Amino acid sequence: MLDSKQLHTLAVVVDCGGFDKAAQQLCVTQSAVSQRIRQLEDSLGQPVLLRVTPPQPTAAGRRLLQHYRQLALMESELLQTLRPDDNAQAFTTLAVGVNADSLATWFLPAIDAVLRTQRLLLDVVVDDQDHTQTLMQQGHVIGCVSTRAQAFQGGECRYLGTMRYRCLATPQYRARYFSDGLNAATLARAPAVLFSGKDDLHGEYLAQHFGFTQPFPSFTLPAPHAFVDITLAGHAYSLLPEMMVGEALASGALVDLLPTQPVDLALYWHHWRVESVLARQLADTLAACGQRWLRQDAV
Repeated sequence: MLDSKQLHTLAVVVDCGGFDKAAQQLCVTQSAVSQRIRQLEDSLGQPVLLRVTPPQPTAAGRRLLQHYRQLALMESELLQTLRPDDNAQAFTTLAVGVNADSLATWFLPAIDAVLRTQRLLLDVVVDDQDHTQTLMQQGHVIGCVSTRAQAFQGGECRYLGTMRYRCLATPQYRARYFSDGLNAATLARAPAVLFSGKDDLHGEYLAQHFGFTQPFPSFTLPAPHAFVDITLAGHAYSLLPEMMVGEALASGALVDLLPTQPVDLALYWHHWRVESVLARQLADTLAACGQRWLRQDAV
């Protein structure tokens, strides 16, 4: 039988990113935290953490984290069923992975109905849409928005819809950098905007449409609205979600540099296959709202 205190300690160490911070959150000594992890590893006969900075779960540790988060969710729902009138029953917290563009556009309106009807808190972890699945595989989150079309082993996958991106700049920027069109020479000197070092969308777009794979100057701005702001200011061109720039396009503040070549990014909701009413309701709500907020192109 797994020790729930040891599993909880493992989760806190991973979530906090260290033994010291975990000890502070658990109100115990660092030695006590280390002892619990060591006891868990002794009982399993294998390590559950890589002692790096920050500590990373091993394959066994990832499976334990998945099990712990699923168990904690089901236990919370069971207590609410057994003691529905108990005011001490606080909110249930679900950790989810979401890409920044979804969070800035459709995700919060989509979960509004669930938040109004359930005592639910979300611990939202933001990462690139091609990397949120790693958060789920490592046990950090119980569900995620991802570009991955195949379900994980032990998980379920639902198509949400497609986000369309357009390659945009101000008219003045286009005149300054692309008066000769978009080609290898102009792309090599025109500043772009990237979300982070993990952001491959822009580079893949240039490679697909122009065969351009050379370095190019770029800003790094890990905030979708900052993408819009710096593009509107005329400092860069960028791939922006169509949902965020309707007014700017309609007014002419931004122009589409390649109007016949948008980027359509298919998004999926992944969650572990657990008998959780709340997790399934969240998945159902996101899938239904995706049909309303996102393009429903065939995939």
